[in-house]
Amino acid sequence: MSESNDSENGSTSLPSYKLTHRELHPSTRAILAGYNSRLSERSVKPPLFRTSTFEFTNAEEGRQFFQRAYHLAGDDGRDPGLIYSRVNNPNVEIWEDKMVAIENGAAYAAAFPSGMNAITTMVLALVPSGGRILYTDPVYGGTYAFFEHLGRRFGFSATAADTSNLAKLETVLANSAPFDLIFLETPANPTMSLTDIKAVAALSRRYRGENTLVAVDNTFLGPVFQQPFQHGADLVLYSATKFLGGHSDLIAGIVLTGEGSRGKELMGPIKDFRTVLGGTLAPDTAWMLTRSLETCWLRMERQAEKAQRVASALAGHPKVARVVFPGLLAPGDGIPYEVYRKQCSGPGSMITFYLKDGRRETAYRFLNAVRISHLAVSLGGTESLIQHPRTMTHSDMSDEALDRCAITDGMIRLSVGLESADDSIHDLSSALDES
Repeated sequence: MSESNDSENGSTSLPSYKLTHRELHPSTRAILAGYNSRLSERSVKPPLFRTSTFEFTNAEEGRQFFQRAYHLAGDDGRDPGLIYSRVNNPNVEIWEDKMVAIENGAAYAAAFPSGMNAITTMVLALVPSGGRILYTDPVYGGTYAFFEHLGRRFGFSATAADTSNLAKLETVLANSAPFDLIFLETPANPTMSLTDIKAVAALSRRYRGENTLVAVDNTFLGPVFQQPFQHGADLVLYSATKFLGGHSDLIAGIVLTGEGSRGKELMGPIKDFRTVLGGTLAPDTAWMLTRSLETCWLRMERQAEKAQRVASALAGHPKVARVVFPGLLAPGDGIPYEVYRKQCSGPGSMITFYLKDGRRETAYRFLNAVRISHLAVSLGGTESLIQHPRTMTHSDMSDEALDRCAITDGMIRLSVGLESADDSIHDLSSALDES
């Protein structure tokens, strides 16, 4: 059970490595934080709490828990005890607490059954009716569909902007009505363009004071290589399906908010909306995420090493026009290089590249010839995944938007897994030669 419930139930105090202890490396916190074995027969690993409901000690306790959960008269501001797994569950709370522990600057977390559910619930909870959102152009296809196709039905409008270009972004902010939320994806999916989070946060304050929220989808680099709270973000979101889960065997998402009263104020409505809308993460999935988080640093660092070799090999292939990978940036690349150096501690393992022959049929011949990488969407698993963004993950974008973002027929997106880099390079090179 999470630490917040340990103290409330009068259990034995936690060991000295409390989940907020920042002297430990995040990879250590991922293993030690958020779980007290004394509450579970001293089991080293958390048990699976596969239950829909929880028994109260007495009727008075049940009333108190509901007062807290639904902010009724008598709410003392503390977290509710365990009531019902749509509201809270020990496995979900353990994983949330671990995520708070590893995400520097985070204080609160809410888990969801998918990354899109995390994004949509956050927006519905925090953006008022008639509100305005500015978002990174391009952005993940599902996020784009929510902002552009469903936004007006939910009472908000959305504006796309190249957030990697600060001059253009400032022009948009200076000549538009105030925005309630700036939603950043960095690196952007699938172009891998980098946005300066600190600079965008400063611009948002300049044109709206402290009222504009800055949210960052950190899925591509994860807590291992990028820490948005340290650069001024108000919210950090993940599709936990990807690197946090890391094995392509689950679907989940999470929203985190920062320290202090602002973080608590933001998390309150997010959890309230989750309870009412029923965006509940299953305890089985939360248990698997807790397991996976322990190897997150090991996996992501190793995948990044392999991706560096694969990207370098692709960049030297005669049939590849351009490779976009943070690890290939050099001082001559100017602003992108400077953003990468100050904001990221590693390149991740996502590679985008463009074929010299930019025709769709050529891209398809290449993809159909690949044997080691799976021709499948998603990313961040132990296996390599390769796909065609224009006709797959981003196919719901208009042709105009796709062309504007350079999501062309010749673009390929590759998520590098844990296979031998030599094997992957040989396979990709052979497939390129055949296309």
